Amino acid sequence: MKNVIYFLFCWMIVPVYGQISSILPSPVTYVESEGTFQLNQALTVNPSEIHPGLLAQFTFLGETFQGLTIQTDVQNGMVNFKKLENVKQDSYSINVADRITISYSSDASCYYAMTSLMQLMKRNENGLSIPKCFVKDYPNYQWRGLHLDVARHFFTVEEVKRFIDLMSFYKFNTFHWHLTDDQGWRIEIKKYPKLTEIGAWRDSTVNEHYTTTPRTYTKQRYGGFYTQEQIKEVVAYAAEKYVTIVPEIEMPGHARAALAAYPEFSCTGKQQGVEGLWGIFDDIFCSKPESIQFLQDILSEVIPLFPGEYIHIGGDEAPKTRWHNCPKCQGIMSANHLKDEHELQSYFIRQMDAFVTSKGKKMIGWDEILEGGLSPNAAVMSWRGFDGGLEAAKQGHYVVMTPGSHCYFDHYQGKGKDEPLAIGGYTSLEKVLSFNPCPADASPEVAAYILGGQANIWTEYIATFSKVEYMTYPRAIALSEALWSTNRLKYPDFLSVLVQTHFPLLDHWKVNYSKSALKASLKTIRTNTGIELQSTGMLIEEGKLKESTLSFPVTRTKKKTKKAEFTIHPEDPSITQHIVITNHLALGAKVNYLTQPSPKYNASDVVLFDGQYGARPWKGHEWIGFDTNVIVLEIDLGKVTNIHEVKVSFLQDENSWIHAPYQLEIASVLPKRNNGIGMGEGVSLDGYAPNSEIWNLPYKGKTQILRLTITGSPTIPSGLPGEGNMPWIFIDEIQIN
Repeated sequence: MKNVIYFLFCWMIVPVYGQISSILPSPVTYVESEGTFQLNQALTVNPSEIHPGLLAQFTFLGETFQGLTIQTDVQNGMVNFKKLENVKQDSYSINVADRITISYSSDASCYYAMTSLMQLMKRNENGLSIPKCFVKDYPNYQWRGLHLDVARHFFTVEEVKRFIDLMSFYKFNTFHWHLTDDQGWRIEIKKYPKLTEIGAWRDSTVNEHYTTTPRTYTKQRYGGFYTQEQIKEVVAYAAEKYVTIVPEIEMPGHARAALAAYPEFSCTGKQQGVEGLWGIFDDIFCSKPESIQFLQDILSEVIPLFPGEYIHIGGDEAPKTRWHNCPKCQGIMSANHLKDEHELQSYFIRQMDAFVTSKGKKMIGWDEILEGGLSPNAAVMSWRGFDGGLEAAKQGHYVVMTPGSHCYFDHYQGKGKDEPLAIGGYTSLEKVLSFNPCPADASPEVAAYILGGQANIWTEYIATFSKVEYMTYPRAIALSEALWSTNRLKYPDFLSVLVQTHFPLLDHWKVNYSKSALKASLKTIRTNTGIELQSTGMLIEEGKLKESTLSFPVTRTKKKTKKAEFTIHPEDPSITQHIVITNHLALGAKVNYLTQPSPKYNASDVVLFDGQYGARPWKGHEWIGFDTNVIVLEIDLGKVTNIHEVKVSFLQDENSWIHAPYQLEIASVLPKRNNGIGMGEGVSLDGYAPNSEIWNLPYKGKTQILRLTITGSPTIPSGLPGEGNMPWIFIDEIQIN
């Protein structure tokens, strides 16, 4: 059976409460009055009122985002500029009346006012108009950052400049440039030319997802790097848009590309190629003095290229395996009375901190640099949640919050199976908007050390710049709202402004942004006869954001397995979703967990019987996860039913410590009304290979309640990630035919 549903929508315009401007991030104050300021395709400015650099940026913004010409050959222009004194940092105001007055406290705030003015413009039959209004604004946080990983996949100078153009338009002021990692070294170091001759190129790249088995590779040379002259060019370009670049040189971990060029600075000296697989690797920089000097030589060339305050030294995900077995590392530990390898990492980082400080800079690193004791002058970038950042702030260190829960833009942004491949996780537009770098219960003393936040775009699964844009926008706009705005918009209002004003701007600039936030959210409801799929989605019609709802009942099959298919929003390919439901006897069945699932992976229990199999790579909301190796659950079919087969879907992802079981037993359970629970005849299927994801059990008989006993290995075998720990067992669809 195939049902293709084309909606007849009942439209509802999302209301706008109060005076909400078209500016994102939204300003502190916006007061709109009657009338508009009309202009055609030109805006006149007196060039003597602002310096040439700002005037050039005004021209660029007008041409880029509105197709507007900025004319500068007049004395009495439409726009005039005034300097503010004794106001909050980076404050500006815009007054649109018979003329436009921009008042600003700094050159950066003047640039921010220009971007806001572009966002106020509306196109009509006579050209462009601006509502007469007053805008007052200033940032809530001073560190408003975006990160781009160019090590896993390389992006050209022009692409990096475009990235900076977009982020600066939304008032981000910090670009964290991740220049080195295991899979590539991207910055020229003249003293060590092999870093780019060898380290900038890999001979193969893993295909599909890291967890895909068996792994295959594209055997093709891949890479690239930036010369020091190109670095200077990008730094100067960013400065023109009031963006500071923070370079990252990873140490002591994520060092395979550097060690491919100079293996003598590892613990083993073993020659290895640049890594073509994603992940964490044991080979890191040795803690011996020669390696420290090597890295300080590199920083001596890097630091003069970047005039900003901070240098990022990584510090994350550094396995201690090689250090534990290295005589030189153990000798350093003994000589310096270090109790373990975590203190050895702190010893390593402290030397870098002292060196960076001696060069007039400040060091910043990921929150692992807290382990073993934090260097005295270091700032912390907290990615493993908020706790590391809060602990650093309590110790008097400055902090940038960038938790994976809200700020990792390599995560999926939609739940649909049509989303492009990502590393995993789910970070929606609404979740990003809810981000607060400073937790509500933080004391004023702690809050004073929280500089702000940033999003990270890791590029293992982002091979093109077009996909960088897709993964970054519009989530970056939501983050700008969270970091800049004192009183951020509620999500429905934010989404309305985003769709009506900013999607057209992004379209004009041909940005490949995502509309996943408009895709219908799907909720499965159990019914007496099967399930009902409820869909709530948004759609753009004539520039307006509108809402639609649909209920789609599916009655469980009485005979052979069937499939039901339907399509949501076929009118708009960018938000179209195709849903396939495998219909079977247990569709919508009730489940009794005699073994409780983990709260972390416990979606609605109807997930096991919704007719939809979990995608690979896996997403948490599609699975029920157990952190034990023996699971017992009962399925209630509602009435005595004649069955022939039970089909159970498990997940095998060794890298995530998730292993399929080795034994599955099924038995009939007599209803309580028949003198309590008694076991009928059952069958057992075991001996499956450890990676068997689909288990088919022949079971012929009549029953109402089935009990499944699932047994997995008590420990992860040696040689696999997480060895010695108990593996997880993940279950999705249980299909009964």
